[in-house]
Amino acid sequence: MKEYKTVAGPQVIEVKKGDTQSAFNLFADIMNEQAKHGWHYHSMETITVTEKPGCFSQPSPMYYYMLIFERDV
Repeated sequence: MKEYKTVAGPQVIEVKKGDTQSAFNLFADIMNEQAKHGWHYHSMETITVTEKPGCFSQPSPMYYYMLIFERDV
């Protein structure tokens, strides 16, 4: 049987011009940290979250990266 865990990825990544590798490293750091605790990377999904707005505002969707990890139980 498998157990699954989700971890939020960085929502906004700002890098210096020409340094896209540092953005990739952010995700690798998350994966390596989870691996220390026995979790194996499974996949990444983009999810859309819309919060209920106040009386006079419109709902605005926010997009998040969700990293999915798994391990045997």
